[in-house]
Amino acid sequence: MGSPDSGHGGGHGTEGVAGPAPTVLEPRLGLGIPAGLHDSPDEAGSVRDDTGTTGALRRYYGFQLLSEVNLTGGIWILFLQDRGFSLGQIGLAEALFHLAPITLELPTGSLADTVGRKWSLAIGSLCAVLSALLLLATTNLWVVCAAMYLSGASMTFRSGAQTAFLYDALAERGTTDRFTSVFGRLMSASYLVAAAAYWLGATLADISFTWPYALTAMIGLAGATVAAGLREPEREREAHAGIRQTIGAAMTIVRRRPGLAALLAFAAILWTLVTLIELYAQAVLKEYGLATSTIGLLIGGSFALVAAGAWVAHRVTARGGFPAWSAILTAAVIAAGLGLGSGSLVLAVITYVIAEFATGLYEPILADRVNRDLPAAQRATILSVQGLLFSLTMVWAFPLAGWIAERAGWLTMYALAGLGTGIALLIWLAVGGRDEAPLVANEAAP
Repeated sequence: MGSPDSGHGGGHGTEGVAGPAPTVLEPRLGLGIPAGLHDSPDEAGSVRDDTGTTGALRRYYGFQLLSEVNLTGGIWILFLQDRGFSLGQIGLAEALFHLAPITLELPTGSLADTVGRKWSLAIGSLCAVLSALLLLATTNLWVVCAAMYLSGASMTFRSGAQTAFLYDALAERGTTDRFTSVFGRLMSASYLVAAAAYWLGATLADISFTWPYALTAMIGLAGATVAAGLREPEREREAHAGIRQTIGAAMTIVRRRPGLAALLAFAAILWTLVTLIELYAQAVLKEYGLATSTIGLLIGGSFALVAAGAWVAHRVTARGGFPAWSAILTAAVIAAGLGLGSGSLVLAVITYVIAEFATGLYEPILADRVNRDLPAAQRATILSVQGLLFSLTMVWAFPLAGWIAERAGWLTMYALAGLGTGIALLIWLAVGGRDEAPLVANEAAP
């Protein structure tokens, strides 16, 4: 599943709101630019010269796919257990992961808005390199916590900036109406890459945990190089706006739009549940007696269903409103948690893969809903608000969930988490479950 940015929490992005039309990725471009993004007609019907934008998109897609080669995503809990750490200690380390977005989310989002998206992406990749090397080199809990903080910083530098870069690139071409489709196709390709990486990482871990972590560091260096070479799309910038002013303007917009604020809060809580399901699934499935490589194959293979959901999201969700789909897909995620805690391996697997498909459907439409009315000058910063809310929840929810699971069982833990998510959904539907008017030009003004 993804990051708050693109959707799926913790491991995916992918990215806070983490994760991220043509029916195929064009093979002739090698790095997968969706068909139809090369030339776009202007108002007079002529073809606009989009060579620069196409090149930026091509390299961006390359970076996005490279960043999904996460060889440790399906085995990191098993790795720490192998090093002798308890679930409680692992929960503490995960809490440090989410302390990074709490302390860095808004500054890094505004850094992407003011200095440039590509530098935020490059720094994020370098943080991932340092994190992997530290984890590989130590058995000390506090060094592990420092490494997890760096891993959280890596996600933080990339959250907001990734989605904002894509939306700005499409806006430069005048094709933002295709965002759900393009984002869904890109997510689909990304999750297929992630699925293969999860399986490969788990297979290598059966030989030695050194291999996936060392290779992850090498891939991170490659990602930083690709990101540094990106061309920033032309976009609206506020003259003389610094990081502090950008954060202030973004928070003013969120404060004045209760529907947007409620949606960001609900999404953060939903992705917290998704993350609890996805990460603790490693330990749950281990208790069912599955081998590490089998767990990696199941978790990685389920990404194919996330990819399928993302691929068809713009078609399937065109029927029915956004609030209705939010309720349906949230119910599928809650069912997955209950399935994992049920004691039945068959039920656990079935509900888990259904939830993976459901989150694949939801990520593109959620990203489109949040992005479509945001001003370019504060887009990455506002997207980072969701990442901040997600981490504020995860920093206590993950260790608490581990503590509850160790004492009361997985079913009790997932039932309580599902109840909280259901309540958050009802609050959003009551407060902000409808479209708001588009932003006006002076809405960010104090």
